[in-house]
Amino acid sequence: MHKSERLQDMLQYINEKKQFNLKDLMEEYRISRSTAIRDVQALEMLGMPIYAEHGRNGKYVVLDNRIFSPITFTADELYAIYFAMLTLSGYKETPFEQEINSLEETFKSVLPSSIKDRIKKMKDSVRLDTPSHSNEAPYLKEILKGIMEEKVYTIAYRKEEIRYKTVQFVTLQAKFGQWYAKVYNMGSNRIQTVRCDKIVQMKKSEEKQPLELQYLFSLLKTYHHQPGATMFTVEVTERGKDLYDKERYPSMKLEQTDDTYTISGYYNRNEEAFTADYFIRFGKSIISIQPSELRVAIRNKLQSLMIHMDNIN
Repeated sequence: MHKSERLQDMLQYINEKKQFNLKDLMEEYRISRSTAIRDVQALEMLGMPIYAEHGRNGKYVVLDNRIFSPITFTADELYAIYFAMLTLSGYKETPFEQEINSLEETFKSVLPSSIKDRIKKMKDSVRLDTPSHSNEAPYLKEILKGIMEEKVYTIAYRKEEIRYKTVQFVTLQAKFGQWYAKVYNMGSNRIQTVRCDKIVQMKKSEEKQPLELQYLFSLLKTYHHQPGATMFTVEVTERGKDLYDKERYPSMKLEQTDDTYTISGYYNRNEEAFTADYFIRFGKSIISIQPSELRVAIRNKLQSLMIHMDNIN
């Protein structure tokens, strides 16, 4: 094996081990001690984040939060990376905002001028509008790491008042400019959805054992549909179909029959008012509504709104 090939393979080998000594390299690559020393020095010159621990049981250690791999990208792959970063630019906060900026600067320092010019044109011409919110969600990075590391946290959650919950985070998602997380509540033993900007404090908890993430994923399929939920069907025009496409929820689905579109789904006992508010915006695009209770709930909300409008200046 040539030296260049050996060093490239050694990068992968060291990344996996995270710590090693010269004997490991000598046995893995069948090289002398002096060659192993020179190879380690060559890797350090390439930027491999290695430091030496001296002493009787001395060893080399790779810094935990650094990965150095021989990766090459095509021009289109670089465009794809930058486009992915652009999709997050509309959000006030992202889990790795500083790291994304650092990644962009790192790429800029090594890219040829022609690629940098095209990327600049992409940034200047692509606009991804996201609703702007003043709400801050300072724990996005910790939430995402908690999901990957399968950790349990005690969070302080602000609603009308501060409430404390012991939870394991399952998913993180963005919707209409807001960040949401699905959590497994260790107290109630059920999946819940929380708004990330409502989390005012979080710290790791050792009181409860974490559950396997794959098991928690399996709970997501049925977590929301509660006993006693009301099924509904709402027929709408094409205009209603467009409104549905702009905003919809996991408890709903859309089916087409000729020129008519049917939105069907369910709402739980405490969600009738929310569902009525949702369908009010469909206005005259609604053709029919079942059950009648939902139609009555929408009508009552409209009457309440008319009274309110009559009473304001």
